[in-house]
Amino acid sequence: MHSKAESDDQRPITGLALEVIGREGSVAFIRDGEVVQSADLPSDVRATASLTPALESLLISMNSAATGSSTGQAESPLPTQTSHPEFIAVADGPGSFTGLRIAAATAKTLAYAWGIPVVTLDSLSVLAAAVLPTGAAETEASGDDLPGVGQRMMVGLDAYRGQMFVGTFVATEAGWQSDKEIELLDRDDWLETLESASPGTWLTGDAIKPGLPTAQLRVVGRKQTLASALAKLAHQEYLVGQTTDPMEVLPKYFRPSAAEEKAASSK
Repeated sequence: MHSKAESDDQRPITGLALEVIGREGSVAFIRDGEVVQSADLPSDVRATASLTPALESLLISMNSAATGSSTGQAESPLPTQTSHPEFIAVADGPGSFTGLRIAAATAKTLAYAWGIPVVTLDSLSVLAAAVLPTGAAETEASGDDLPGVGQRMMVGLDAYRGQMFVGTFVATEAGWQSDKEIELLDRDDWLETLESASPGTWLTGDAIKPGLPTAQLRVVGRKQTLASALAKLAHQEYLVGQTTDPMEVLPKYFRPSAAEEKAASSK
């Protein structure tokens, strides 16, 4: 466990966040709880090819801003041992098998190289947090943008093969808090869950498709990049020492891969 309280260092608390929950992904840099830069990965390039360049570009920009210098071609894209962030955050699942693996491996490698901890958060908590405006806790956002304490949220993440990952959350003054284990539902169970939800329940995620019974629910989209939401959640976790050793970071798939299911069914 590691926390800022363990050190008298008065430097700003900085963190790097990355996620590849779905087919695409995003990266973000946070300083003292404020996301200062974030970007979605390009939709026309696989995350395997776009994640590292996106991180390099972000880190170059942040290092240049911190030193007040312009970035030259010869400048190293990665922070030095004295300028690295205090933590790296990664969404560790559920989600895309390939995406989760790439994100976890990247976070693990950088954290190990810099000697810093990793903060891991489940993907559905990140999706829930992303529907809030950036800085919602610090700004005067409208009532339409913020949930009232006690309101409920369902998050549906398309798991493909006719299944959905579903999480449920309740709004607190600190944000959305999970109140149930993540479930893997077949389509019929997903439809039943939607139909039985209380009117006014917030609903988000890419499992929300046209034609679903959502008329009585409040369907909302994300208001920030997923990496921004991840960074803000991770910053709070870091402050209280909820971190993971880099070598213990592993993606959580929540189900076997298609190949594993096929092999099991053939036995």
